[in-house]
Amino acid sequence: MGFLKKAKAWLKDDWCKKCTEPMQLEKKQLYTLPMTVGHYVQHDDPNYYQTNLIKVNKKADIPTGFYACGAYLYHCPHCGKKVVKLTIFLPVRDQEQFEDVYLFENGEMNDFVLNS
Repeated sequence: MGFLKKAKAWLKDDWCKKCTEPMQLEKKQLYTLPMTVGHYVQHDDPNYYQTNLIKVNKKADIPTGFYACGAYLYHCPHCGKKVVKLTIFLPVRDQEQFEDVYLFENGEMNDFVLNS
């Protein structure tokens, strides 16, 4: 049984890899990115997102043709570890065309998401 929990923790972004338990969603926030259709560039540097993400309240606030980012801050109720997951997508006709998912496990995005 322990092996299955460890495998699940490594495969699921919202499971603590240390405790092999599900983490709790502490905060989620929607942002827009300064990239338009046809001009998407991958960025795995947290500084890029801290500088360029623009907070929005709902998908309708994202300008047509611009990419969006969903930010999810998780925390482990057992060990206290926090993880931020960013999902980059293009909103198209009430659907989300996903481009990338980034997981920041070393605290580099925690304060940004928590304080935005």
